[in-house]
Amino acid sequence: MPPKTAASSTSSTAKVQPNSPAQQLTALLKTQQFYWYVGHALAILFFALSSITAILFREAASLKYYRFTLLSIIVTYLIVLKQVYLKHNAPKVSADRLVRDENVQYLSLAVIFYIASYILNSQAQTVLYSYIIFSVFHALTYFQNHILAIAVPSIPAQQRVNARINHFTTQFNQPALAAASTVEIVLAVTTAFDVLFNTLLLLLKRNIVEYATKVFLLVTVVVFNKLRYDNNQFTKSAVSQLDQTLTGYVNRLNNAQLTQKYFGLREKLIHYLALVQLPKAEKKTQ
Repeated sequence: MPPKTAASSTSSTAKVQPNSPAQQLTALLKTQQFYWYVGHALAILFFALSSITAILFREAASLKYYRFTLLSIIVTYLIVLKQVYLKHNAPKVSADRLVRDENVQYLSLAVIFYIASYILNSQAQTVLYSYIIFSVFHALTYFQNHILAIAVPSIPAQQRVNARINHFTTQFNQPALAAASTVEIVLAVTTAFDVLFNTLLLLLKRNIVEYATKVFLLVTVVVFNKLRYDNNQFTKSAVSQLDQTLTGYVNRLNNAQLTQKYFGLREKLIHYLALVQLPKAEKKTQ
């Protein structure tokens, strides 16, 4: 899976394992990576509970589990960033490097939506989808590498489970990355429509704090997706597909005035989005 969380860090766990399952588990409990895995597992669990309670129209419970999901996600990223930037003898980290770090970008998005859930007293389930996609693959990989041998004593059973996990991750890795990028674009679209709708109702609601929060969320999601677009082929593909769909729909309407307004707005949007760029990487001096 992608480096949105340090999935590759799972390989850093010691390869030499104690003999008994209890000793192996005790050794895992002493590693930060185990709690990174627990964070992903809890995120999946809380997401499922949030979705189920939402279907049952238990809004308060769904919102509670939504917040727990985001908290679990935030913990996984904090562990990753601690391992990367706060390790012993780690070099001084510049602000530019932090901004360019995908982990920082995803952490920031999760933190902002977590705080916004208290201001708006509502949730945006769409923001969770890409995180959960990544969590499923990260949790499976960690389980395969570190827990399978402890949980399943039988070698033949281990081999069967291992083969199934390998099949799943190999077959669905690329589609999952594409799906994650797509739902991140969908999040931007739904957030934009939410702001547009609330703009129309602003005079009636008279709640400027909630409205400003929604606008801030829209800016955050747009900037986040622009940064992803600059560095991720799947985001570029998702944006291209959305652009082709919208352009094709407008052209089929065969309305010259509407077409002119659409392409004018499109050009302005491209112009302003082009201004959102990551700082250039610092050149190393000899």
